[in-house]
This record gives sequence, structure tokens and C-alpha cells, in this order.
Amino acid sequence: MAEALQPLRRIEATSDFAGKKPGKAAHDVSGMACMPAREGKQRCLLINDENTAAQFATLNDGALTPGENVPLLGDGPSPATLGAPPAVACPEQGKFRDLDGESVAFAASYFYVAGSHGCSRHSGQFRLSAFHLARIKVDASGRAEGAPELTYRLSDLLRRAGTAGGFFGRDLKSANGMNVEAIAVAGDRLWAGLRAPSLGGKAFLVGASLADLFAVGHGPARGEPRLVAVPLGGQRGFRDLAALGDGRLLALVGPAQEQDLDYAVMLIDPTRPEAVRELGRLRSRDSAKAEALVITGEGAAGLTILIGYDGPRNGKFEEYRLPPP
Repeated sequence: MAEALQPLRRIEATSDFAGKKPGKAAHDVSGMACMPAREGKQRCLLINDENTAAQFATLNDGALTPGENVPLLGDGPSPATLGAPPAVACPEQGKFRDLDGESVAFAASYFYVAGSHGCSRHSGQFRLSAFHLARIKVDASGRAEGAPELTYRLSDLLRRAGTAGGFFGRDLKSANGMNVEAIAVAGDRLWAGLRAPSLGGKAFLVGASLADLFAVGHGPARGEPRLVAVPLGGQRGFRDLAALGDGRLLALVGPAQEQDLDYAVMLIDPTRPEAVRELGRLRSRDSAKAEALVITGEGAAGLTILIGYDGPRNGKFEEYRLPPP
């Protein structure tokens, strides 16, 4: 068993990130990704679970400075969304509300934000708003260029993802239902890490072509998903992902539902999932749940990462150092 990781320092927010309600601080941080450093600073994008917008931030010398919001969803479905709305048989029907944003990734001039693509965790409702994948094009300084693009097509591929696909549209708590809680982008492939289902000690990655996901028009996804089963042990699933420069994935893993299991950081090669390696476990944080994993530095000396938490104000980010993977 790997040892507990020891944080180097806290990463403090200089002011509050926007929470669910106007004027309230964020307490449900669920994902963040950052661009490569420029003049010692990094432009990042953060998602708070039940918001309809993401929020830019600047990471500089141990501090996160919140920036402008980026609206992702309106009050109802947009006719410009690529693909077609999925038909999902959740236990209950709900209203178009929030994205249920779970993860953020950055690659090649785009930030990506994924909804949970699952029935709501507390009421088992189908909310179309949660079945979106968004991408935001940014310039070299990280400023948004134009409106975000939205697509429904990740649902097409999740539904067709072999053994895991049979759990699409089931309730997370009672039926091990599919729930996307992690994304990373490597080359032209988006990897969706599933919190559930967790089957026989294995969790699942679903790979999809970005060109397919964001093709013009309202037709379904044409390609086939790539399903990778990763032996994480126990009823654990993915909580966040980040891509390394060589295509391997750094994964934050935790309980698939509410089991009493540790959170941990793992290294995964999607071409050799059986060789998954645990790099360290995270200390218990009472009711705080580790939800965000960000690689802020990668080099010969090792990796610098941030871990953010759902529950504490503004994510209570901490910085860690990992040896070269």
C-alpha cells in the first residue's frame, strides 16, 4: 500500500469563487485545469458542481485569483448543441437546471467541461442539462474566443461502451449507475473516467474522438468508443483525470458511491491498464471529498499537482510533489 501524500502548501483563493447562489462562495468545487505557465502564471478554469457557468482563475505563486465567469448553459436546451438530446430512463424526470459539472481538461487551445451524464445523485432524476460536454476556445493568454460549443454526443458513446454501457441511465446509489466524474484529453482523444459502474474491482475509461464529438450537425456520434477496464481494487471509481505529455493518465480515485474507502492518486497507461500503479493516498478530510486533480508542472524533477476538495470553501486546494512517473 502506498503511503499518504504530504502536501507542500495550501493554495489560497484571494477571493471567493462563485457558488450556487448569487453572492455565495463556492463549496462544491469539482474540477479545474490549467494552461501551461506563461511568465510564471497559469490561466485555469474551475467548475463548481451545480452552476451553469465555469470560472476562470489565475494561479500564481501559491495563490488562486478568481476571474470572469463563462456561461455554459442557458435556461433551456440550445438548438445549436451538436448531436441530439439523449433519451434516458432515469427513475424520475427533472427540469433543465444546471450542468452538474464534474471535470475540466485543457488541451491545444481548448478547455473542456463535462457534465455527469448520469441520473442526479440525490433524487435519481433525468436532467438534460447534465448531459452536455462543452469546450471553450481560448487565445494564447487564456481569454475565451467566442461562445462555448456544446455537444450531446458523449452520451451516444457512453451508451455503446460495452459492459459499462449497460449502466447508462441507472441510478448511481441503488443500481451502480453510470456517472462521469473525470475527463482528460490526449491528442485527438477525450477520456471520460467513470465514477460508476465499478464492477469486480475495476473502473472504466471511455475513449472518444474529439472530431466525432464536435462534428458539425445533429447526427449521432459515428465512431465507436474505446472501453478500458482498470483494476483499482474494491468499489472505487474515477474522481478526476489529467493527461501527461506521453499520453499516460494521472488519476484521482475514490469510492464509487459512499463506501468507506481512501482517495488515492494513480498512474495509468490506457494501453496497459493492468499495470496501474498507486502513487500515494490522501489524508482523511472529514466530510471533504477529493474531486479535482490538476497537473501544474511536469519535468525531469517530477510532477507538481494540486488537489481540490468538494465541501470546503473555494476547494481548499493543496499542492503536492510526485516523483517522475
